[in-house]
Amino acid sequence: MALSLSLISPIAVNSDDRIYETKNICGRYYAVEISSVDAASLLGLKDSGRVSSRVEQYCNFFR
Repeated sequence: MALSLSLISPIAVNSDDRIYETKNICGRYYAVEISSVDAASLLGLKDSGRVSSRVEQYCNFFR
């Protein structure tokens, strides 16, 4: 039981950090501090097609 708790705890911390980082990137994108191409790169989205719409779809999930 203790082993499973020690394995789950780091995953939760990493997940929280990733969510915070994603919200920060999306906030900077919506505040026009970074371009859609830069946001896509930071979010790990592939540069194909309409980058800005992909970034907006991704960021809308975290609103």
